[in-house]
Amino acid sequence: MSDHFDSRALRQTDCYGQRFMKPGAYAYAIGHAGTAGLAQDHPYVVVVEGDSPKRGEMAQTLVTVHAAGKAFAPDVEKVTVNAGDMVMWHCPDPHARPFAVSGEKDFFSSDRLVNESGYSHAFTCTGTYEWADAHGSGAKGVVRVSAPDSTSDKGIRAWQSQQRQGVLVMVTDGKAEPAEVDVVLGQTVFFAIVAGSGISITDTAVIEAEQPVPGIAFYRKPTRGKNAVA
Repeated sequence: MSDHFDSRALRQTDCYGQRFMKPGAYAYAIGHAGTAGLAQDHPYVVVVEGDSPKRGEMAQTLVTVHAAGKAFAPDVEKVTVNAGDMVMWHCPDPHARPFAVSGEKDFFSSDRLVNESGYSHAFTCTGTYEWADAHGSGAKGVVRVSAPDSTSDKGIRAWQSQQRQGVLVMVTDGKAEPAEVDVVLGQTVFFAIVAGSGISITDTAVIEAEQPVPGIAFYRKPTRGKNAVA
């Protein structure tokens, strides 16, 4: 059993976070994974008030996403925060399909993480996981997940304490620091995008599964204009 993770396809064990640095209204949509950027309507909004934040000043607001039939909806349609705050999106439903958050502004998307955004994943299976940017920036790293000592009360208490402590990985211009981390089963790793042109945090097993199979041709929809296929 494996624990594939992908910031482009958010699940129960994932969170997407976006920090908003400037006042304004930022409309967004929530849809199925793979549809980021295709939304015609952005019915939800994050309203940012106040001036530029002081250095190191940031609060977090959690938005709970619910699966409503074949669609998704946040528990609050309008969220109001202060400049410099971060909003986190999470769906607790284990049966919900993977989803994506896509803003009307280019910087605001779980599909392509840019400056002042983040992605977290709680690892529920032991093993060694290599991750990379599915968009090709070169960002990559390794997460090693070990089993806890559950043979004693002391070991169980230590495990519970570790689970409450997240591990931070900073990603700047395609470089992760630290590039390799060790966590215990159930622990969360938060990937903070300090600077980047739009990346993903994706299990390399997922990326490899997306590669075309040699010798098999895929249908491509014809385009219009001078490059149209006759």
